Amino acid sequence: MRKHLVITTFILILLLGIFLRFYLISDVPPGLYPDEAMNGNNALEALSSGHFKVFYPENNGREGLFINIQALSIKLFGHTPWALRVVSALFGTLTILGVYLLSRELFPGRDALALLSSFFIATSYWHINFSRISFRAISVPFFASFTLFFLIRGFRRKNIWDFVAAGIFAGLGLQTYIAFRFMPFVIVVPLLFALINWWKGHDNPSHTEKNTRSSITCAPCAIMLFALVVLVVVLPIGLYFLQHPADFFGRSGQVSIFSGASPIKEFIISNAATLGMFFVRGDCNFRHNFSCMPEMHPIAAFFLLLGILYAIRGIFKKNTDRRSLILLSVWFIFMMFPATLTREGLPHALRSIGLIPPVMILAGFGAWQSVQIFRNFFERQKTKWPQFSPRIKRIQRELLWVVIFVILFIPLATYDTYFLRWRNNVNTYFAFATDLWHLGQYLNTLSPDIKKYVVVNLPGTDVRGIPMSAQTIMYATDSFREKSRKEKNIVYVLPHEINAKIFLDKNGKVLVTFLNSQDRALTAQVQKKFPGLRVWVPGDFAILKNY
Repeated sequence: MRKHLVITTFILILLLGIFLRFYLISDVPPGLYPDEAMNGNNALEALSSGHFKVFYPENNGREGLFINIQALSIKLFGHTPWALRVVSALFGTLTILGVYLLSRELFPGRDALALLSSFFIATSYWHINFSRISFRAISVPFFASFTLFFLIRGFRRKNIWDFVAAGIFAGLGLQTYIAFRFMPFVIVVPLLFALINWWKGHDNPSHTEKNTRSSITCAPCAIMLFALVVLVVVLPIGLYFLQHPADFFGRSGQVSIFSGASPIKEFIISNAATLGMFFVRGDCNFRHNFSCMPEMHPIAAFFLLLGILYAIRGIFKKNTDRRSLILLSVWFIFMMFPATLTREGLPHALRSIGLIPPVMILAGFGAWQSVQIFRNFFERQKTKWPQFSPRIKRIQRELLWVVIFVILFIPLATYDTYFLRWRNNVNTYFAFATDLWHLGQYLNTLSPDIKKYVVVNLPGTDVRGIPMSAQTIMYATDSFREKSRKEKNIVYVLPHEINAKIFLDKNGKVLVTFLNSQDRALTAQVQKKFPGLRVWVPGDFAILKNY
């Protein structure tokens, strides 16, 4: 492909990816899930105190990098859900660039392959969904892609700054999400290949390359530089984990297959479910997916299957693609482990998010290889039947346009599924605690003179004595910190504390509300104790008030 056509096509793909990740970001998804709100509350607290942590221990523990970036976003854009989610959208968009650049390094000279890979990730429902939710996991594909891109390019160009950049991305990646901890097993592959080349004496610069001050032709030296940069970048959180070893494992021990009665059986089941999620049945959690739909569009899944088969065949052949295919295969295998080593909620699209780059590149490889096979077939026919060459060429061109048209159906289907079907589904509404978000918005409009009691009668991980389910209300009202609660006049009450903590001041305005307003028994209990309170339903929630 001509250079200007490649650049133009990639820009169009990138613009499509930007549209699908930022369009209606202030409205879709609706509400704010408590896990997202927890990030926002930690970010607000960090902005208020000036203390930005490398690790936030609440909610089973989360690395601090993503939350601290979200704090900056809140400072720039304000205290809204989309200020949290726009960080994910940015990481998701930049990952499209990372996959494109990495594909070009893995398969040099095959611009169409890189474009196909970037197109598949740009239009992937799986990737778009998590690019619009403020979960830190979306940063894993970004840091993984750029780590490998700079590392592989560094060994090709013998440039010191490539290894420095790779070390920075790898070090930061280890401060994102637990799934990235499997990436060192992937990173070691190009390092081993570089050492083998160096040992065999094939690592010398070609005659077209010139040694400069930034050149590094010693593979062990380059690896040591890379490792040193990683160590320096990861040092702050590394020291934290040395002082708090329990936080390093977090919730992984609770959901591990090894905590089950038959780990081997659990591992087989989880692998089957994870592999099947691309083609048959995906994640059924409405926050992660739409109605158990496969994680790949059928067209992309078809090319992924071909890509896997072509890769297996290519690994056992001595060709220029062999090492790239080995890297993609190792990447695929090891990034399955965050999902396959667990036994909860399988298949799990979030835990397997690190699979997205290798899956999309393999799909691009499968599509590109298929085109090459047909192209070679037509070339043979032209040679065999030269008198029909113009007609064969016309058929070849027409088939190419059919393939392009079929592939372009993917973004249309993704738009329809995400922005129409998923967005307007009642399960999506409740999956993101939209009713709680509306309750929080309502409470935030009330005067501080009104005493507001919020009864937390929904379960959740304990966060400073209050279940996680209250985090949505806390973010909406900025009442995570004790000081803010007093200023807002909000009191969070557990169901068993109603008699001890709720007081009705005859001369003041009092409001009582519940996270689960469908709990009739609890509502009746409060009304029996305070007959002066009457029910009011201002929205998709209910409150009791005396004014």
